[in-house]
Amino acid sequence: MPPLSVVIGLRNWGLDRLEVALRSHRASDTADLEIVISDYGSSNCDDVYKITQKFGCKYVYSKADVWSRSAALNAGIKEAASHNILTTDADIIFTPKSHDILIKNLRRMPDSVQIIQCRDLPEGFGSASLSNFDWSQLFKVSSIRPRWGMGGSATFTKALFARLHGFDERMTVWGGEDNDFVQRARRSGAILNWVEDPEARIYHIWHTPDSRGASPAETKIVENNKKLLDEDFSVVRNLSRSFRRPHSFVPTVSIVIATKNRPVLLQECVRSCLEQTFQDFEIIVVDDGSDEALRPRLDNFNDGRLRVIQLEHSRGIAFARNHATRLAHGEYIAIQDDEDLMLPQRLEHQLGSIAHDFAGAYGGSITFNDQSGTLIPNPGWKEFDRPSTMFGRIPAHGTLLIRRRALEHYLYNETFQTNSSFHLLNRIARGGIRLVHCGHYVILQRLRPHDHAASDSLARNCTSAISKSMARAAVSTNLEQQYRKAARANPKMRIAASEVITASRHLPPHLLSERVKLEFRTPLTAAGERMDVLRSLLANCHPINIDFSKGPQSGIKAVTIACDSSKERDEIISTLSGIAEIQHVNSFVLPRAHVDTSQIEAYFEGVAVGSGDYMNVGDDIEGLLQTVGKHCSRCFLATVGESEYRLGLPQLEEPVKALVHAKIGRFLTSNRHISEA
Repeated sequence: MPPLSVVIGLRNWGLDRLEVALRSHRASDTADLEIVISDYGSSNCDDVYKITQKFGCKYVYSKADVWSRSAALNAGIKEAASHNILTTDADIIFTPKSHDILIKNLRRMPDSVQIIQCRDLPEGFGSASLSNFDWSQLFKVSSIRPRWGMGGSATFTKALFARLHGFDERMTVWGGEDNDFVQRARRSGAILNWVEDPEARIYHIWHTPDSRGASPAETKIVENNKKLLDEDFSVVRNLSRSFRRPHSFVPTVSIVIATKNRPVLLQECVRSCLEQTFQDFEIIVVDDGSDEALRPRLDNFNDGRLRVIQLEHSRGIAFARNHATRLAHGEYIAIQDDEDLMLPQRLEHQLGSIAHDFAGAYGGSITFNDQSGTLIPNPGWKEFDRPSTMFGRIPAHGTLLIRRRALEHYLYNETFQTNSSFHLLNRIARGGIRLVHCGHYVILQRLRPHDHAASDSLARNCTSAISKSMARAAVSTNLEQQYRKAARANPKMRIAASEVITASRHLPPHLLSERVKLEFRTPLTAAGERMDVLRSLLANCHPINIDFSKGPQSGIKAVTIACDSSKERDEIISTLSGIAEIQHVNSFVLPRAHVDTSQIEAYFEGVAVGSGDYMNVGDDIEGLLQTVGKHCSRCFLATVGESEYRLGLPQLEEPVKALVHAKIGRFLTSNRHISEA
């Protein structure tokens, strides 16, 4: 393996300057230096390739329409063979001892960015005058460049590069990407070191000013780069990209799963982890002494990122999680319970929210009943701090993503056989570790009827009481009262109800039902044969959401119907095609437990379903729909018995609601109201 990989990104660059720069690298005192030329769409790529071969470089070509130094460097670093990376430009020359000094500095300070302050050569010292390097003369005639950004080069480890997930590829054309990389490195805990050694010098070859960034369009892009630099304080970028190569980069995230005797649920859990939009991770499953071997159940995934650790004897969930933490390679650890499901954007949302000195992130959870499919959103508390954790306002533990170094320091208390997570979060908060709410739901949390046995609940309560007592024992009575007040002021996070609906589509298949929405080219009148078709669908246990149109062409403009299979969906479409021309068909899935699509968003927003919104009506649905359609934009119908239906109305203003209730009174069969959506 080479001791250092020099990575140069370029596009349509002056070949004379490139040749001079490569000659300086090949004159280095460092043997076996690797040079990677990342050509990002040069029109003269054949000529560039010839020069790279002349100097024994690795050539990486990317087809691209727009120059991006970030993307060019990322592509080159991905192919680099060394663990140590030096990024620079094709018009920078290095003194012979520079590379060796940088390598030695990096060995002493592996978690750092090493920068040599660049010196600019004056006019007359272009590529044509540099057939030989007179380093003493170049030092005398050059002017020192102010310290900003990377000064023409930066040296760091691939581990740091992986931690930051590369140069930000939103920054295109030119400018800002180097400063941004350094700032994020420092926010992640790395040291910025300007190399002060007279034998380590770099010089910028004089050339006529580059025109890139000069056009109005490019000027706007450069301004956007500056805005990103000034306003985006996150650490990890390019979340939808992967720079991972087998046996190369350390993963950004280690997903840790402790499990015991839940093979089927574990398979669902692992599958949800593998479907993340952010793919630079490993999964560590620690089997805490299951009765049957779990590895064969997971071999079908055939993914090298998945590791299964078998404990011969059960040591408890706290030990299993600590064991996984010690084995983890990622910069961050994502805690995942074996029966829960990760939502696809969990890692992307959480990594994207970590900024400044935050050590991790948490998010909202959505509890689902594994039998009925009912959903209970829990957005979580907005702030994570000592007062909140002391009084039980803690994040859902399965949503936690935290720096590995922080978790290695605190670890779980292995004397707690249950609820050790509550104790961990209390200690983390007392230690001043900062966590941020990512602003999204990140997991589906499974609830099964036997999950809350009395003995387990008692143990959990005892552990919580012990943790709270330990936390309060460290503060005075006066301070405890202040903390109590602060905890009460910590609000729930507000997350859009639409996220719950989107998340619900990732429930296990047995909890979902397909819905098909059919929009008619011409609105249907609620009369005759058409009503017979609706009655037939209702009789076959198909709840129907009906959308009405207003104006001259009033009537039913669309219906949404639940169906159990694609065959049934096709039959429904065929049946309705016989009574009207269908303009558009849209299929989607929603929780089986929530059949009224018109009310589902209000339900998840926590909006109270008003009295009278659901009621039982008789068989005269023709007259009912004619009446409802005059005043409502939509309604819901489902069969509840022979010749009896459940009618659902949308949220209405009180005057309109009173009018509608008065007009439909003659259709009611009882005064019983139903509150479920």
